Amino acid sequence: MNHQKSTGIVRIEKPGPPEVLKYETVDLPDVKVNEVLINQKAIGLNFLDIMFRDGRFSMDAYPATLGLEAAGVIEAIGTGVTDFAIGDRVAYYGTSGAYTEFKIINSEDIFKLFDDISFDQAAATMIKGLTAHMLIKESYQVKAGDFVLVQAATGGVGSLLSAWARSLGAKVIGTVGSPGKKQLAASRGLDYVIDLQNEDLSERVASITNGKRVDVVYDSIGRETFNQFVKVVRKGGTIVSFGAATGWPEPDRHMMEERGVRYVQGILNNYAGYQNKKSDAVIEVLEKVSEGILQVEPTIYSLSDAALAHADLESRKTTGSIILKS
Repeated sequence: MNHQKSTGIVRIEKPGPPEVLKYETVDLPDVKVNEVLINQKAIGLNFLDIMFRDGRFSMDAYPATLGLEAAGVIEAIGTGVTDFAIGDRVAYYGTSGAYTEFKIINSEDIFKLFDDISFDQAAATMIKGLTAHMLIKESYQVKAGDFVLVQAATGGVGSLLSAWARSLGAKVIGTVGSPGKKQLAASRGLDYVIDLQNEDLSERVASITNGKRVDVVYDSIGRETFNQFVKVVRKGGTIVSFGAATGWPEPDRHMMEERGVRYVQGILNNYAGYQNKKSDAVIEVLEKVSEGILQVEPTIYSLSDAALAHADLESRKTTGSIILKS
């Protein structure tokens, strides 16, 4: 039985700039065995989406629908679904095609939301929170007393990563690209903030750490800034690359070997906590939201304005997480 005749959806016909994202209305297929229909209340936007949109990551076929996470309410269930009922509040991550008002999805790919987690909070924190989980627990194990440098500290991942590291007793130094973002980072309780537009990175890190430099740098920018951040890591320290906003890093191997700096690539798709959707990782992320450690006040765009949201994220106009809503 067809429970919903049509849905608003954002698709691309081919890779390209934000303008390739087109909002249209399509007919929905029937809900099949083991599937559910979700009325999506909040859809997460991640930098990963930009990389799928511009062709850095390939889609299986076109036209393609982007998006990897959302939260909403079950409106219909197919035969064979026993763990969920109509009206359940649910969420999912890591399943493509989230940029749609209504989504048909296998019930194995969803989970019930905690009562005290809003749809907006879930859509804004699952993938970014799992990224922070990977960086803090696996790429480098953050300890109390560590000096941790987080690039783009007011961004979606940067905000959560900074808060989580601080909760573990680390001393967090955040870098930002403007005075306005420095003020925002400071208002969120960041220990130290460096405005790269107006302050010298090496001098400020030396001053903050009394010349010791930092134990770990979390780099999300990539090629443009990578090697200057290697210079502020202590001997035997770690630099973790988990993003490539300006292209993948080209490490100065000689400088890193000379100082014994460990280089780690944090790749979410290879992380067991992300791949195994029944793992404790996402539960731990949502628990941190419930406890108030991970706080999100997402910027909201209309689903039909997905192209504008992409353009604003790409040009670094936004701070924190972004979600799309119908």
